[in-house]
Amino acid sequence: MRFLPKANPLYEKTPANSVIIPDVFEKLGIGGFTGYVHHTAPEFEFYGVFAHGKLLCAHSCSGTRDKSGFEALVFLCDAVIATGGEINVYRMTTDLAVCAHAQIVGTRLFSGEEVRQVDIKGVLARLRSQGLNGVVRFYTTERSAMMFYKDGVPIGFYHDEADSIESSSDEARKIAALPGARVEVCTTRTLEELLEYDLLQMVNLPKLWESALARCVAARLKTAHDVEPPVTRPGEQKLLELVDDISEVAAAYLSRAGRVIVEKRIKELGGPLLLLDQGKRAQFLALVEADSMEIDSHARIDEMIDLMRSEITGRLAV
Repeated sequence: MRFLPKANPLYEKTPANSVIIPDVFEKLGIGGFTGYVHHTAPEFEFYGVFAHGKLLCAHSCSGTRDKSGFEALVFLCDAVIATGGEINVYRMTTDLAVCAHAQIVGTRLFSGEEVRQVDIKGVLARLRSQGLNGVVRFYTTERSAMMFYKDGVPIGFYHDEADSIESSSDEARKIAALPGARVEVCTTRTLEELLEYDLLQMVNLPKLWESALARCVAARLKTAHDVEPPVTRPGEQKLLELVDDISEVAAAYLSRAGRVIVEKRIKELGGPLLLLDQGKRAQFLALVEADSMEIDSHARIDEMIDLMRSEITGRLAV
C-alpha cells in the first residue's frame, strides 16, 4: 500500500462499477489533468499518476503481486469489472506529481529502515547536493508523513491528519521521532524527462477494457454452468440455465441492475418459455436493450445484446 496526499480531491469514493475506465482516463488526458487516480477494492489497490494529461506511471498491488505499466492497467480493468470498489481522483501541482511518481515507481534509496539506524541529516544533505526530486516518508503503524523535494529543496509537507499541503516540517519531525518509526526515501527523474513517457499513448486501454469484460463474462458463465441446477424436467432445466446465463451477461455490463432487468422482462413476457418463440425472443431483447440504455447509455449495450443473442441461439441449437 502506498501513501499519497488527499489534499485536493476531484472525485472521492466514486463507485467503480458506475464508471468505464477508458472513458475516465481519456477525459483526464484530454483535460490536461495533473494528479493521480486511486482505485481500491478487496485485496487490490491501483495508482496512476498524471502530469499535463499524460499518464506517467501505473502501479497495482493484488495480495503479494505488484505490477507496473501495461500489466497494472490490465489488473485495474479486471478488478473494476469483477469486484467494483471505489475510484478516487486527486489534483496536484506538477512538482508534486513528480514526487508522487517517485513514491509509486521511483528509485528507493531506503525502503523502511528504522529511523534511528539511518543518518537522516546525511540523507537530506545527499538530496540537496545531488539536486534530487522525490519523497522522504516517515511512518509507524499508526502515523505517516511526507517531505517533498524538487532539485534537492523541500517544496511541501503532508501527513495523515492534514487536509492540505503544509509549509512546515514539524509534524514530519514528530512522527520521525516516534518509537519504531521507519523511513522511505524515493527519487525520480525530472518532469521534462517524465513527460516523454505517456502510457495512454502506448496501450490500447479500450481494448484492455473489452478483453476484461469478455473474461468476466466467460468466468461468470463458467461459474453458472458449474453450479448444479435444481432437479426438473430436461426442457425446463435448459431454459432455466439459459435465463441464468443471460442474466450473468447483463450483470457483467450493468452489475445487479442488469440481472434485475432480465428477470423482470422474463417474468412479464410469460417466463423462460418465451425464449422458444422467435417473436417473443426478439421482443424480450428489444425491451432489455431499451431498459439498459435508460440505466447507462455508455455501457456498450449493443455488445451486451449481441452476446445475449448469441448465447440464446447457441444454447437452443444444442
